[in-house]
Amino acid sequence: MSARSENFLLRRYIEKAMVDLPAMPTTVMRVVRAIEGGEASASQIEKIITADAAITSKVLKTVNSPYFGMPRTISSVNQAIQILGLNQLRNVTLSIGVLNALNTTSPRIQALQQQCWEQSFASASAAHRIAVKKGLAKPQQEAVLIGGLLHDIGQLFLLTLFNIPYTEVQTRSKKQCAPLHEVERQVLGTTHANLGASLAERWSFPSDLVEMIRDHDGDTTSETLNPTVACVHLADRIVNRIIEPESAEEIFPLDPKFAEWLAFSDAELTEIVELTMKDMEQAKVAASA
Repeated sequence: MSARSENFLLRRYIEKAMVDLPAMPTTVMRVVRAIEGGEASASQIEKIITADAAITSKVLKTVNSPYFGMPRTISSVNQAIQILGLNQLRNVTLSIGVLNALNTTSPRIQALQQQCWEQSFASASAAHRIAVKKGLAKPQQEAVLIGGLLHDIGQLFLLTLFNIPYTEVQTRSKKQCAPLHEVERQVLGTTHANLGASLAERWSFPSDLVEMIRDHDGDTTSETLNPTVACVHLADRIVNRIIEPESAEEIFPLDPKFAEWLAFSDAELTEIVELTMKDMEQAKVAASA
């Protein structure tokens, strides 16, 4: 069988897997829509979440995870809202919904998912810092937090359900020193960014979030620069360069138009990189404690 035929079959399997994925939990979407609408009170959001015991348990587990580094155990949704705020709680709830859809019993895949989420949380922090420094409006600052958190859901999907072929894609990208999205397109017929955007659309995510997911690799022909996409792209590149300092330049190239838009001094960029590294290190230390 030719490589082209193999790629065609793999693409068909991927398409079927996307169709077969469970819908986003109703509670998750109710929380997202209520917070996005801007009219729901904290008590109303608390009622929506606590009416679903499974989601409540996962929210508390996530909030008490090493990444957030809470000084004390958060024992109620009300506490979580007071400490994190509604927009961060929305992000946590959406991430829970994604993991619910990509559930796995494999310890190895679970470890990969955990690693992916840690990197995504770091990207969210970096994207938010960039947005603040660039003077973006508050709604845009909040948008890039969730964009940074969920930009790689396509990669999470592939690592979870197509681990062996996707690992081979990642390996080929490193060996050839070729951009990951180009190798993905050669082997899979699509990219993890496009797959992620398709998933986001299927799950009725907000349109601006779909755009951040789809365009975060800078692999777009759009002539209009979207600042929120730029923040997520740049944050993703910062995290990848921390993780893969020797090969990230080739595997995760920096989009020139986003780099030009950034226009940070070396000192400003160094500060963001150092703070992102600190975020990642604190999460690792807390996880091993």
